[in-house]
Amino acid sequence: MRQMYLVLACLSVTAQASEIDNLIDASQNIRDVFKYGIQTIAGAESYATQGQIAPSGIIEQGLLDKAKQDAYNAAVLAVQQQTYTYDPNASQYFADEASSAMDVVSQAIDTYVDAAQVLIEVATVNEMAQDAANANDERQAMALQEYIGANDVTLEDQEVDAYNDAYTAVHEATAVAAAYMAVANDETLLEQADEMAYDLRVTYQEAASVFFDQATQSVWISFDGGQTIQGLNLGNYYVSVEEVLIESAEQPFFYTSPEGGCWFAADPEACYADGD
Repeated sequence: MRQMYLVLACLSVTAQASEIDNLIDASQNIRDVFKYGIQTIAGAESYATQGQIAPSGIIEQGLLDKAKQDAYNAAVLAVQQQTYTYDPNASQYFADEASSAMDVVSQAIDTYVDAAQVLIEVATVNEMAQDAANANDERQAMALQEYIGANDVTLEDQEVDAYNDAYTAVHEATAVAAAYMAVANDETLLEQADEMAYDLRVTYQEAASVFFDQATQSVWISFDGGQTIQGLNLGNYYVSVEEVLIESAEQPFFYTSPEGGCWFAADPEACYADGD
């Protein structure tokens, strides 16, 4: 259907211009007569109060003739029978929304990385504690004790809150970005989106708001400021927690992290290469 909108829009441009131009010309001819008639009535009425008489031939140009009537009616019928269409452009709209949403994801991840610095200290303490537990003597335990004394490794309430908030914000941002990306890459959803706008005779440039709702698993769009909304269901695009965890294994954000297996290696770069 989206492709049909585009094809019909292209094909109808010339016909649209021709039929509408004819209607403009024919209706303007009627208006010119109408204007003349109003002018002559206004002037004649004013002169009548002064006792002055308009010439008898004044009415000739103010009468509608059969040719103008037929030309106008034919132009109206031609427009009425023509097929007009346009492209609401959901494709570009959701591509732009997806791009903007991914920018928000990047910002949210940056905030998460900052908030996660305190947990990197926890991971470091954990690694050193494991080394101490596996050592033949207490030198590693002494090193751990010295590290704890020299660094701020305890967790404060505000640090925990900041981490939890940042972590939650990343998932909220990725859900929104994924939703818009799903629509942008799905021809069926784009067709549905175009049809919703087409039925309202609007384009996506006129969209007032858009949001993704987890509860309904849908993207909702409003063209009138929220009084009415149109929905696109994304239930088929959900993946499981297990799938997310499996997907993470090949992502640099995980395998270059303190939990990816190479962070604490003697040569992390060599470790990453071995992993490849």
